[in-house]
Amino acid sequence: MVGGGIIGLMCAHYLRRAGADVTILERDGVGRGCSWGNLGWVCPSISSPLPAPGLGVRSVASMLDSDSPLYIKPSAMPGLSPWLLRFRSHCNEADFASGSRALTELSRSTMHLYDELAADGLEFESASAGLTFVSLRREALEAERRVIEVVGAARVEEWSADELASREPALPRTFAGALHVRTDRHVLASSVCAAVADASARDGVRVEEGFRVDAIRVIESGVVLEGPAGAVEASAVIVAAGAETGGLLSGPGPHLPLQAGKGYSLTVHDPAIRIRSPLYLCDGKIGMTPYEGSLRIGGTMELSGINRTLERRRLDSIRRVVKGVVPEALNGTRVEEWVGMRPLTPDGLPAIGSWGSVPGVFVATGHQMLGVTLAPSTGKALAQLVLEGRSEIDLAPFDPARFERRDS
Repeated sequence: MVGGGIIGLMCAHYLRRAGADVTILERDGVGRGCSWGNLGWVCPSISSPLPAPGLGVRSVASMLDSDSPLYIKPSAMPGLSPWLLRFRSHCNEADFASGSRALTELSRSTMHLYDELAADGLEFESASAGLTFVSLRREALEAERRVIEVVGAARVEEWSADELASREPALPRTFAGALHVRTDRHVLASSVCAAVADASARDGVRVEEGFRVDAIRVIESGVVLEGPAGAVEASAVIVAAGAETGGLLSGPGPHLPLQAGKGYSLTVHDPAIRIRSPLYLCDGKIGMTPYEGSLRIGGTMELSGINRTLERRRLDSIRRVVKGVVPEALNGTRVEEWVGMRPLTPDGLPAIGSWGSVPGVFVATGHQMLGVTLAPSTGKALAQLVLEGRSEIDLAPFDPARFERRDS
């Protein structure tokens, strides 16, 4: 297993539970990538592809504005252009609807699988408080309702301004109302990673932190994973290295067009206000998640290539949005800043399955903002595919080779 984020850990968990010998090779620390500072939403209700109708040519100019929720760094444009052209081709009603159906099917067992993990004794922070969409404008709420209805994964409650005030009394009385999805949950993803890693280690999974894999070589008996620390031989490998997965998959298999979508978050410790459920601020496309002793505020999508540079202006943009609608949310004893790279495919669907016809090499990446939602079902389905040659979930929409077929 290459990659010790929430996707790789879930794959290792289900492989080991099925009897496989598993080693995780993680270049940094387990759960320290995108799993560390994300919002932790388990949200089948909004499991839709990133390329949506309306994100076409006319919106590219606005994306070059560094304050835009979806920002393309101008200096990265030359290298991003081929990927952006593919992305644009999926910004239509048909692809959005079919992609949403595929994601809904993949996330169908999510809640059950998280319940199973807890029933098996894994301890992680989790709450079933639903997800609340709020806006200063009624029309923004109606736009979000239409998206949720396309996904079709949940019932939506509509709250008036007075109902919102009674349910979330800490919020200012400036919102036009809210939409609430009761069935969604949230978890502290870092605590999920720690729990799964500990349980897997007890079950016999070997974890090698600080082991960077630079190349994957196929041999007659399996694969060899090579890096500065040496080489590891295995009968098969799952590459779940997030946005850096594409760089490891060179050679005989299909090209995987993967980009990094940087997201930012602020974790306010001992926050001045307490909200009851995660909030999505429709007006600025910012999310807020309450945890034990903290409030995490995050959002934005920055396309600037693979880099971990924390751009101060992006964090300032988040602060401005929050200050304009829920200013007290920024007050606490300490604020922790974070940036992470989400793995993005042009069609907004993850790449899950075998790497073309290359024997013994499998892929699990491209989950965009849905890694926490899709991790358990991805791990279970891919473990079945590796060990049995098939999975209970139809993985055809997520075939890593699909981009070459579309371009041919």
